[in-house]
Amino acid sequence: MRTGKRSGVDSRLSAVARLVRRRRRNGPLRPISLLVAATIALPLGVMAPLAAPTAQALDNGLALTPPMGWNSWNQVHCNDLSEAAVKSAVEAIVDRGLKSVGYEYVVVDDCWQGGRDDHGELFADPVRFPSGIEALATYVQDAGLKFGIYSSPGSETCANYWDGYPVTGIASFGHETQDAQTFADWGVDYLKYDWCRADVTNGLERPAAFAKMRDALAATGRPIVYGISEYGETKPWTWAGPVANLWRTTGDIGPRWSSVLSIINSQAGLSSYAGPGAWNDPDMLQTGNGSMTLAENRSHFGMWAMLAAPLFLGTDVSALSADVLAVVGNREIVDIDQDPLGAQAERISDVGGAQVWARRLAGDELAVALLNTADQAQTITTSLSAVHASGDAYVVRDAWAQKDLYNATRSVSARVGAHDTVILRLAPGTDPALPGLVTASGAGTLSQGRTGVVPVVVSNSGAVPLEGATLTVGGVDGVDTGGAPYPIRSVPAGGEATVDVSVSVSTSVALGEKTLPLKLSTGGDGSVSVTVVPPAPSTNTHVSDLTFVRAETGWGQVRKDVSVEQRPLTVNGTVTQKGIGSHAKSAVQVWLGAQCSRLVGALGIDDETSGGDTTWGTPSIGGEISGDDRTLWRADGVIGYRQRQDFRLDVRGVEMLTLVVDDAGNGNAYDHADWLDMQLECAPVPPPVVTSSAPVLRVRESATVTAAHLRPGSTATFELHSAPRVLGTAVADEEGVARLTFTVPAVDAGTHELIAIGQDAAGSAARASVTVTVERRASASFPCPRGHGAAHPGRGLGPRWLPPAAWLRCC
Repeated sequence: MRTGKRSGVDSRLSAVARLVRRRRRNGPLRPISLLVAATIALPLGVMAPLAAPTAQALDNGLALTPPMGWNSWNQVHCNDLSEAAVKSAVEAIVDRGLKSVGYEYVVVDDCWQGGRDDHGELFADPVRFPSGIEALATYVQDAGLKFGIYSSPGSETCANYWDGYPVTGIASFGHETQDAQTFADWGVDYLKYDWCRADVTNGLERPAAFAKMRDALAATGRPIVYGISEYGETKPWTWAGPVANLWRTTGDIGPRWSSVLSIINSQAGLSSYAGPGAWNDPDMLQTGNGSMTLAENRSHFGMWAMLAAPLFLGTDVSALSADVLAVVGNREIVDIDQDPLGAQAERISDVGGAQVWARRLAGDELAVALLNTADQAQTITTSLSAVHASGDAYVVRDAWAQKDLYNATRSVSARVGAHDTVILRLAPGTDPALPGLVTASGAGTLSQGRTGVVPVVVSNSGAVPLEGATLTVGGVDGVDTGGAPYPIRSVPAGGEATVDVSVSVSTSVALGEKTLPLKLSTGGDGSVSVTVVPPAPSTNTHVSDLTFVRAETGWGQVRKDVSVEQRPLTVNGTVTQKGIGSHAKSAVQVWLGAQCSRLVGALGIDDETSGGDTTWGTPSIGGEISGDDRTLWRADGVIGYRQRQDFRLDVRGVEMLTLVVDDAGNGNAYDHADWLDMQLECAPVPPPVVTSSAPVLRVRESATVTAAHLRPGSTATFELHSAPRVLGTAVADEEGVARLTFTVPAVDAGTHELIAIGQDAAGSAARASVTVTVERRASASFPCPRGHGAAHPGRGLGPRWLPPAAWLRCC
């Protein structure tokens, strides 16, 4: 139990926290994938103790928890914005249960404006907003929600410049007091005030310009939450606390994992600037948009909650899939975001793609996020001292699954899938109905139409060994496990054991992540994640002829054998028939399954850009090719217009090949990137081969068995099948060879099959064998008894009194 005195703040908030816990434990259960491929123990105490917020805040009594709602921009942008679209969003928020979760504000972004009348007062576009803004605000508020609107401090809005919105004079420069009063008269509850180059158009300074609208809003007497956006360019967290309720800390977010991860990383170190009434805003949510996987959507939303960020959906709520709706509607994750203490998470560690973030919650609780940024699953473990937990014991709860897991006294741990995030809530004390930490889960990648082995790791962080347990993994449509229980060898306290589970994938199952339910005989639950990929190439081919596992681009679509504008691939006047057209920032992934040896190709900028222009800039890109988590090639500096860089790469052992194009750090205008003539040399994976150190083995003598053509790093199990008897296990080296030296057991003389069971070089389940002869040799010191008084050839009767040790020497 926690020792010592609570602070005054903690004491006042503990009752609120208890109400929050009671509320979240009444929510629906939802399983989470806890995934594994490697274990990383993170270093202790790498940051200052987590503290309650001390940031200055605008004294308007508003936004004491981060605002939540919906913003029109990421869904409809400019030209599709309308009264009907806003009303549809209101209906969806209510009908799909998000209002009850806490989504409150409905914010109409840029392009609502119709102009100014003869008195300088704003009015809405009469075609797209026929009822007017005041009537729309009333509609929103009658639904139990609040209404927000958009403006800018200069003479232009962002849509005037970037989208060619034709109505001018609609920003607030010179009309600050008038516009603030108009917004108040309309019943506006929230204002998004967007910088939009006001320094260029009107020579304004950010702090003074934003403070002018702050004062104008205060003068109206209406409570209006004030959010400002200048994209983090002048570090607004250092000055905006007394000016606004929230401020953007970054540039615009894109509907891509790379954009989300970049923003997450940029928020480290900002926690001291945020707190009730004053929030760092890493931009609106892209959850449910673009090409992000379910795991990436979880990480996006979960990390925004850890960061105490405003949660504004920017998608068609009515079209959200059930899985994504469960993400954005998860009450326990939202409760972490809305915790009344208002402490933003700090990053504790970032090692090998395993990040740990932690934040204080009211009532002496903690939230811990285990974020896996790597492309493979891994186990992430951190100690209680590392996250600055001052108590002796905690009840650990899975916030995604809304389920108490175990009592922790030393550490917390979870299997985390690629690009996924596990969020744990830690409450002081123990629950006698819960065990110590025992988890079992795993992850693997299998091609359509293949059977393979998926390793499941059982971790025992309890105080006693785990003995005699089993695990069972269930199947889903197109993915079969047979459903039989697998025995778990003894797992010592604080130790781990690996169980290889055979999984078969049908040829017709859809690509992507499949989550299989896992149950322990001890009562615990977990999951196994199987990522289904296309069959690996078995002959020489072009990358553009393969099925893309992933394809995302900064503009347009990723194209095969044509440019992003669907023209012939052309760099410096040379046309290439085969390749990939994309636009920075882009990423393409293909599955090689360790069946290819060489990649030859080039990266360049397509001539269709014509060198760009003076308004938007000139094309320039960087590029990188990685195999799994290993960088194979990086562009030598910036690639400019009419330039290309060629490469010839060793891709032996690579399973997932990733091609990335970046904008070289200066924006992505005209960055039309072509991957040219990307040729792969591939061949079928050779079957595993087993050899013995000798064709004849003798009982109680040493022998060596070798298995070749295995997947490097995989475990092979060796056994004498006709006995049957397990001889032991060995791990395949970098060349795919596993060797086991063993003592030949006392089996019957004769022919035996020596078997190796493991994974081939492509990761599929494999079995190979060799036939050996086993001989039993009699001892020279004692006769070998053949029974009770039976004659022994050449020695007469064997002694009935022969001691057990002598039996072992000759048998």
